[in-house]
Amino acid sequence: MNTIRPTTADLIPIERLKHLINQSITTLETLLQDPAVSSTERANIALKILELSGCSSVSPLELLQSPSLLTSSTNFNASPISQPATTPVELLPPSAPILAENNLEILPANYVQIENFLKPQEHKEALKIAFKQPDKFVGSKTTTQASNYRKSSILYATLFPDFYELLRKKLIATIPSVLTQLNLSPFTVSQVEMQLTAHNDGCFYKIHNDSGSPETNTRIITYVYYFYREPKNFSGGNLRLYATEWQNGYALNEREFMDIEPHNNSIVFFDSRCKHEVMPVSCPSQRFEDGRFTLNGWFRAG
Repeated sequence: MNTIRPTTADLIPIERLKHLINQSITTLETLLQDPAVSSTERANIALKILELSGCSSVSPLELLQSPSLLTSSTNFNASPISQPATTPVELLPPSAPILAENNLEILPANYVQIENFLKPQEHKEALKIAFKQPDKFVGSKTTTQASNYRKSSILYATLFPDFYELLRKKLIATIPSVLTQLNLSPFTVSQVEMQLTAHNDGCFYKIHNDSGSPETNTRIITYVYYFYREPKNFSGGNLRLYATEWQNGYALNEREFMDIEPHNNSIVFFDSRCKHEVMPVSCPSQRFEDGRFTLNGWFRAG
């Protein structure tokens, strides 16, 4: 009788395995920067990092025999993904999902940010909608009903139908260019979902994606329009976007991300499958009008 040996994934719970892989990569990165480590050892460490990420089949011998391979394999400081971004990024192809050597579908942490998206009068109207009906906001929830995962309040689009229609038309006109910049295929938009979200002191939204349930799996693109009154009276609230392994739905490495600052009157678009979170907001006055506001939602395919 043949005996099938269990794999590492069978022996170790998947979440713990991901954590161990991240720890291993961090340890190897530390050694890689140590000047006391020889170039040969650094080459082997670089190879091991690439192997852990499933991005290389280059042997240590090939690395040592080719200076260009060695240079490109060890220059980890060149990666832009861990650097905070406060301006639109230059998107480099391919931005569509990358199929790594181990058949993992990798979604890069790419986004498009457009400044001054609305006209000044439209921006004022968005503030007016938020400020005139604070009692109509309701506590936000997740599709999984998880507790202590999200803190914010939302105003449903049914309470601002005219402005919804104005913004919907502008979004529909913008999406073809966004898809081109993200290197994603065109699709038929069946619905543009929208809500007005308020984040005040202590608000946050932990890491998640927007299309990971049967109810949300037709969401293709997420958009977030930022607005607030000036002078700005809050801090924090960055959008943190992660490169994502799509099949199993986890962030590739929670230490590698793009931080996107919520510029007033700007809008951000990204792939709804990508893991992301809203970092905690600090608003010392705790006044509703001093908070961070968004008109956010999703383009659904149909």
